[in-house]
Amino acid sequence: MVDRVRQLLRFARVADADARHAERTAAILRSLGADDELVEAGRLHDLAKPSDARLWHRVAATLLPRRARERLSRGSGTFARYLDHPRRGADLARARGASDRVVRLIARHHETPRAEDERMLHLADREALP
Repeated sequence: MVDRVRQLLRFARVADADARHAERTAAILRSLGADDELVEAGRLHDLAKPSDARLWHRVAATLLPRRARERLSRGSGTFARYLDHPRRGADLARARGASDRVVRLIARHHETPRAEDERMLHLADREALP
């Protein structure tokens, strides 16, 4: 967990970090031989992450126990939107016409991977951090 917080501290110093992260995630997936849908999920996985998220939102989300994150993800504030960005991003992707698979991958990208495509997205998401 300490390594994750260090990554977040480095991440917070990069201009347009979330956009770069999404593109890097997609590029990593492409280099691993992922199909187009998985690459699209990599590019869109943080679609609903609020642009006004601050470093403390990211660190708190990492440190909070799962039950607290679930409870705090209800609402419309920045922290709630940050915690709930996988579900909200999946909803946005569905509304934009993304496939069921892309929607599932976005919705589950912070969950424990159950399938090979989820494992690949999880790996690329982590590797794409500075």
